[in-house]
Amino acid sequence: MRRSIAIVAGTALAAGTVAMASPASADENIAGGGASFPYVFLSQCLTDFNASQNNFNIEYTSTGSGTGKGNFTKGTFVYAQSDSKFKPGTDPSWGWTYVPNIGGAITFPINLKNKNTGRSLGSAIQLKQSTLTKIMAGKITNWRDREILRSNPRIAAGIPNQAITVVYRADKSGTTNNLLQHFNSWSPTIWSSVEDIMSTGFPGGKPPSNSISGNKNAGVMAQIQKTNGAIGYVNLGDAKGYPAARIQNKKGQYVAPSSRSAARNLANQTDVQSSGLVDLNYNVNVSGAYPIAIFSYGLGRTDGKGPNGLGVRQFQDYVIQKCGPSRASALGFVPVGGKVLSKAKELVRKIK
Repeated sequence: MRRSIAIVAGTALAAGTVAMASPASADENIAGGGASFPYVFLSQCLTDFNASQNNFNIEYTSTGSGTGKGNFTKGTFVYAQSDSKFKPGTDPSWGWTYVPNIGGAITFPINLKNKNTGRSLGSAIQLKQSTLTKIMAGKITNWRDREILRSNPRIAAGIPNQAITVVYRADKSGTTNNLLQHFNSWSPTIWSSVEDIMSTGFPGGKPPSNSISGNKNAGVMAQIQKTNGAIGYVNLGDAKGYPAARIQNKKGQYVAPSSRSAARNLANQTDVQSSGLVDLNYNVNVSGAYPIAIFSYGLGRTDGKGPNGLGVRQFQDYVIQKCGPSRASALGFVPVGGKVLSKAKELVRKIK
């Protein structure tokens, strides 16, 4: 089921807080949507932005990046959000821009219990990049595989003889696209395809026999939580503290996903194109950096022929300059900074 936010003026505030004056009605509704990766963050930004002014009412439907890009091109969405770029020939024919507006980590939640104590092992499991790519490809199918045990000597005795179930996104997803870019960089002989659809992005063009799918991040999490031995991929915000694997980085460190460890990665991503897209370095050689971190992008028109360009510009500016710095970390995300922030500010000014 698609999740839709339509924050209207006059929403009740929690008891004990100071009520701020809200407009009786917003002048212009602005429909947008797309990536589910930043949904948790953007929903808070929408709440804050809509309560802070009385000119525009920003709406957002979490459809996944693929549908978001398609609806933006068709004009169904006035603005959109995507974690991946348009394929050549599928982008809008009119003027538009990417705006890198938030970052975060792709995490690997694990439903696995210590066979001796019954406690969760998910956040204690350490995986090399090469091991992770084999697990997700269905080439390693049991948690007591020797490759996993060698990376986990401290907890090896408690790892059960449990089959692995790989959980993947069923819908078009920028999260999937970014994951496949990392896997292609780390294990190109196994993962040769980079696309928005995981079902055909798997080695051989089809899901492994030990896999199941879930719709959007919420669906993936639901499948993981009810399946013993499951591992899947979602953004840190949607994982909501569920035990997730520690992934080995370029320094050889096994790093847990967090806003802080993802920030150590993204602070060193400085190759920003004129379009706003960031060419990620998939092997950041920085201590404490979580190795799978990405940016998500707002999409806005620059030709001045779409509706409510002023509202889109004001909202994107709010996201990068106010909501990101104040809200992102607590929600499991990373505000844009440095060269990425400078480019984002420049591109926001072009939206009209």
